[in-house]
Amino acid sequence: MLQNEIYKLKHYFGEPTKTALYGVSFNQYDQKEDAVFAVVGGRNVIIGHFENNKTVALNILQTYVDENETENYYCCAWSFDPNTGAPWLAVAGSTGLVKIINTSLGHIAQTLTGHGDANFSIRLWNVITSTPIVIFGGECGHREPDVHLSGDFLVSSGMDHAVKIWSLCTPVIKNTIESSFKAKPPSSLRNQQNQTQSCCKSNGYTSTPLFIHFPIFSTAQLHNNYVDCVRWYGDLLMSRCAADAKILLWKPDVELVASDKSTVTTTIVGGPAQPTSFEMICEFEFEQCDIWFLRFGISQDYKFLATGNQVGQIFLWDLQEIPYFINSYIEKKKLKSTGIKMDKTVNNGENIDKKICKPAVLDVDICDSTIRQVAFSKNRQWMITVCDDATVWGWKLNREISGQQAGSKMK
Repeated sequence: MLQNEIYKLKHYFGEPTKTALYGVSFNQYDQKEDAVFAVVGGRNVIIGHFENNKTVALNILQTYVDENETENYYCCAWSFDPNTGAPWLAVAGSTGLVKIINTSLGHIAQTLTGHGDANFSIRLWNVITSTPIVIFGGECGHREPDVHLSGDFLVSSGMDHAVKIWSLCTPVIKNTIESSFKAKPPSSLRNQQNQTQSCCKSNGYTSTPLFIHFPIFSTAQLHNNYVDCVRWYGDLLMSRCAADAKILLWKPDVELVASDKSTVTTTIVGGPAQPTSFEMICEFEFEQCDIWFLRFGISQDYKFLATGNQVGQIFLWDLQEIPYFINSYIEKKKLKSTGIKMDKTVNNGENIDKKICKPAVLDVDICDSTIRQVAFSKNRQWMITVCDDATVWGWKLNREISGQQAGSKMK
């Protein structure tokens, strides 16, 4: 279990227009700096930077205000221009437009249109050619995706209480992805990409994408409300539903093996979902959270898990405890397969029914607003939270207080 002082509050600031902030993301692709981040909410995009060796470490680098007064940004994610290496920041919200900002030049590189509004489909795009490749939809649609580390599978969640896994490695999808690189944007778009643009005008175009109607796995038995956050943890999954102060770690009963053996050549990939099951591994419980749209964060090296709640507290877990729960799960599976009566103990004598992983709680009196999202920098040196009251909070890894624990576990 982590000490409560493992991270220490270093900086906080308020968004000037007092608009609620919903999304935060660190640029994990920057090889020079590991603490450039973006926060979004309302019409606003703020890009900042933490410098570890300075007394005043926080610098606001860029700010953008969308020209559409009805826009409300909910999420952001970093990538880069594969031709120049320039950092790209994708932002999206209530209007359904995905806008990609070239932050090195300070302008909109392109706008991807197709969603129409904040609908329930997931779209895969080729950002080199501005081509929509695949639409993952079907009954009820879905949102909140996360891509498996292998790049071969996509998990999604939605308001139908379900978690779904989609294959990205079938022949028809691979062929469609390959073909998308041959597409050329219209001359008007090519000209716009070579010019500095004001934030944020639509310049994208659409083509006919592939429709995927059926996932390879689907379950609505795990949660009883809108599933607003789901993330891969290796081949396992972490998920949380609205109005539930609990994050679940579980194993879907599906084979996650990339294969080219499929003979499917039509746009109807897969078929109606077969009965699916899952196995619970453990639970991460916290307090005072009966709302929806609250997203947890996992550090890039899978060492830390963190989430906020609706009164400004942060709950932080050491994921190095997870192997114990996985071993307990494996032990129970072995005993069940042999038919031997379970004595509910593992080799160290502890109860194998133990499923609760306890957190450290980070709390400051001056923060009492709902924390919508938590994000970690690439090396875990910084952790950022964004809140409904338009504030951004920067927490720094406190090696001095954490002492030997930090030295042994965080190198």
